[in-house]
Amino acid sequence: MRRREFIEAAVWWTVLFAAYLAIISTISLTEIIVGAVTAGAGAGGAILTRRRLLAADNDERYRPRGGWARWLLRLPDQIAVGFVRLLRPRGEFAEIRLPEDEPAAARRGYAALVLSVAPDTYVADVDPERNVLVVHRIGERPSALEREVTR
Repeated sequence: MRRREFIEAAVWWTVLFAAYLAIISTISLTEIIVGAVTAGAGAGGAILTRRRLLAADNDERYRPRGGWARWLLRLPDQIAVGFVRLLRPRGEFAEIRLPEDEPAAARRGYAALVLSVAPDTYVADVDPERNVLVVHRIGERPSALEREVTR
C-alpha cells in the first residue's frame, strides 16, 4: 500500500469512526469495536467506489464540470425558501429534463445530490434513457435551483 492510499484510507476511517461515535448515546467497548469495524467497511467501500468511478476504462467519468459549481451558489437561498415552503406543505411530483451533454450520468448524479439538499425537494426517481429526474417538491413552480440545474 502506497503512502497516498494509506492516508486516504486513514482519513475515511477516521471521519466515519468519529461520525459513528458522535451519534451513539453511550460509548462502550462494544460500540467502539462495532464503530471501528463499520468505519473500516465504509472506508473500503468509499475508496473502491471512487476508484471505479474515476477509472480510465470507465466510459463516463464522474468528474464534475466547473460550471456546475454555480449550482452551489443557489443552495443557501433554496434551503431558506424550502423551510418557508414547508409551512404550507402541498407537494407534487414533477419531471426535470436535463440537457443532453457528454457527461450525462455525472450530471444526473450531481443534480440529484444538489436538488435533494433543500428541505422542500427530493429526487424520487431517475430515468437515464430520457435523461429526466423525477422530483417531489413543495410548491407548484420550479425553484431557482431547478432552473439552474437544467441550463
